Amino acid sequence: MTRNNKQNATALKIRTTATEMFAEKGYDGTIMDELTVRSGVNKASIYYHFQDKSNLYEQCLTHLFANVADAVINATELATPGTPKLKAFVKTFAKLANATPAMPAILMREIASGGHNMPVTARHQMQRLLSTLKFILDTEDPNPNFEPINALTPHFMIIGSLCFYLTSQPMRDRIESTEKIDPTLEEFTQQLIDILQSGLIKKTKGGLT
Repeated sequence: MTRNNKQNATALKIRTTATEMFAEKGYDGTIMDELTVRSGVNKASIYYHFQDKSNLYEQCLTHLFANVADAVINATELATPGTPKLKAFVKTFAKLANATPAMPAILMREIASGGHNMPVTARHQMQRLLSTLKFILDTEDPNPNFEPINALTPHFMIIGSLCFYLTSQPMRDRIESTEKIDPTLEEFTQQLIDILQSGLIKKTKGGLT
C-alpha cells in the first residue's frame, strides 16, 4: 500500500466517523477530541486531512448528499418507459435515505436550525434534486392531465415526508399498541407517490378531467 493509499484510507475513516457523529450530535455537539477516540486517528492527522471542523463538516455533508443526489438522478435517467420518472425519483430517494440514515438525520437537524451551519456545497446537492424534479414535472413526464405546479411543493413533500418518517422511527417504536400503526417504508413510499400523482391531476367543476 502506498503512502497516498494510507492517507486516503485514513481520511475515509475520519470522514465516516465524523459523519456518524454529526448525525448523532449535530455540528456544535461534535467534539474533535471525541472524534479522535472514536476514529482511532490522532488529532494532528485529522487537521492534516481536513484543516478544521468547518471544512470537515463541509466535506462530510457534501459527500453524503452528493451520493444520494447522484443515485436519484441516475435512476430517473435510466427509468424505463413503463416506469414514470417521478416514481423512480421518490423510490430511489426513499431507498437511499433509509440505507444512509445519517443523511436524513443531518438534514433534519439543519432544517430545524435554519440551515445555520449548512455548507453551500452541500446545499447545492439538494438543489440538484430540486432541479431534477422540476425537469421531470416540466418535460420528462408530460401529461395533459397534470396541473402546472411549482416544483418546490412536491420537493418538500417528498424530501420532508420521507426524512421525517425515517428519523421519527425510534420515537414511534416507543408507542405501545397491540395493532400495527405504521406503514412499512415501501407502503409509505407508494402512498406518497399516489398522493403526489393524484394531487397533480387537473380538477374541474365536474370532478377530475
